[in-house]
Amino acid sequence: MPDRSTVKNGSSRPPFVQGPAYRSDGSFEGLLCCVFESYTRREWPAELLEPDAATLFPIRDIAAVPAHADRVWRSLVRMGGEVCGWIRDGWNSCAAGRERVIFDFIRAAYQYGSAVTDLLSEHSTAALFRLVRAQRNEAHLLIEFARFSDFGGALVCVIDPKSIVLAEMGAHFSARFPEETFMIFDRTHGLALFYRPYASVIRPVDDLTLPPADDTERRFRDLWRRYYRSIAVEGRYNPKCRMTHMAKRFWANMPELDYETGVLRAEEAAALKGPTSPALS
Repeated sequence: MPDRSTVKNGSSRPPFVQGPAYRSDGSFEGLLCCVFESYTRREWPAELLEPDAATLFPIRDIAAVPAHADRVWRSLVRMGGEVCGWIRDGWNSCAAGRERVIFDFIRAAYQYGSAVTDLLSEHSTAALFRLVRAQRNEAHLLIEFARFSDFGGALVCVIDPKSIVLAEMGAHFSARFPEETFMIFDRTHGLALFYRPYASVIRPVDDLTLPPADDTERRFRDLWRRYYRSIAVEGRYNPKCRMTHMAKRFWANMPELDYETGVLRAEEAAALKGPTSPALS
């Protein structure tokens, strides 16, 4: 759906005009349908609204039509380059106002083609680049800071990210642990990635209640805490410096930092049974 001013027979298309605010269902498909309606009606929406948002502009409700969304997406895929990857990761950033940023970027992509991602002086490209960079940085950090616990032979990791990063984490850990069975639960967005050898899927999960960790798992957690404390240099203790390398919002899901954050899991607050380290035999 390129933004051309003329058609093949040489006749001029009507110019784009200022239109009302578009209100979609808040989904990615709904956003693509806003793009479809904009180019079909030859109008630029004054705003892009979420379902419950208010505005002083007149409102046009945009229905999510799969065929319309698919048509827009296929036109972007045909451009090649990094256009679709940027749009996907920008949406997964979950940043406020991402709909408008992506809409303006798509508009620029129809004008410049796949080269649009190289035009960082273009306002819409620079705005989306910031969202993409934030999402990819968070995926990188969570891959590094993720912590798995063993529950009956399955590994479970709980995260509280700002962005949606399950696809990137799943690709990394399925390559690193191809023979394991694991789950990564994104508590912020109500999503979970389930992996069993050579197959994975992401599904919505409203809540997750894990069973109490068994004695072996608790001993391993305690062993990691002891290791973490033993390598620390007391005279160089500097929490502010640590937070520049490991943001404090990640600490609550890292067992080795439970003693600092005060969020020690209830089943671990009780004294451990038996030795304080796993048996070696």
